[in-house]
Amino acid sequence: MSKMQKLRRAISSLFAALLLPTNSQASSDAPIPTDTDRWMVYDRLADDGRPLVVLVRTGNAEATALLQHGVATAINCRADAANVNDQGMPQGTARLYSLEDRLDEAPALRSAHAIRVASVTGQGQRRMYFVHRNPVDFASILASSEVEGFLCSTSEVSDRQALIQLVTPTPLEIQLNGDQEVIANLLKNGDDGLLPRKTDFWFYGEKAALSNLATHLKPFGFSIDHWTTSPMGLVLTRDMPVDLASFRKTTPIIVDGTTRYDVTYDGWETLVISEASAPPTGN
Repeated sequence: MSKMQKLRRAISSLFAALLLPTNSQASSDAPIPTDTDRWMVYDRLADDGRPLVVLVRTGNAEATALLQHGVATAINCRADAANVNDQGMPQGTARLYSLEDRLDEAPALRSAHAIRVASVTGQGQRRMYFVHRNPVDFASILASSEVEGFLCSTSEVSDRQALIQLVTPTPLEIQLNGDQEVIANLLKNGDDGLLPRKTDFWFYGEKAALSNLATHLKPFGFSIDHWTTSPMGLVLTRDMPVDLASFRKTTPIIVDGTTRYDVTYDGWETLVISEASAPPTGN
């Protein structure tokens, strides 16, 4: 199974779990790759308050430039009304993956330097956003690529700033994405993260700023574990579960603190607790 297939499989599970996102890197055959070209997924709320799941390409310099100055086209694949749940999430989006693959690999799109920068699911549809240097006849490709249960059309993006805002992850979303990667590795080792354990958080910056951060985070259960030098750093510790629900509460507090005191957050580490390593309970 390719990494993109794994990501799509994870996103399908995300829909079933009502916006519990996961993350993986994109496959190596993605169009116009760069050394840091990768995909990440996060959730947003639409203007009408309904959830969106945003799968976005990051780390591609050409895509970033085209997003600012190129042509931006949306392919809107609207699901049959009977296949949309109460939150506006379309069902059966896996049927659209082969269409996305064909578009990513289409010679006409490659020659126009067209890059898919995002696929956004919600509000009864899945929208694929492409940026490109030259005009592309998307309609002719869609005409020969009907997908059961969906009606697809194409339109030029009229509000570029709204698109940029949608497909640009915030610092909090980026950090939560990193949390998910660590949590996924714990799960691979048989640890669901639900048992509280000592968890260390690493920060770097000026000593005074780090001290202020420690004071700021103390009411939330953080305490100083130790300091580091070269570079100057601080390790805070906290006893807590390390599942995604816990980090959805904890990470916003950390990101707010690091922004407030202008220090760098370098992530967290903890022990793996699996059934094999868990201490015995009872008598």
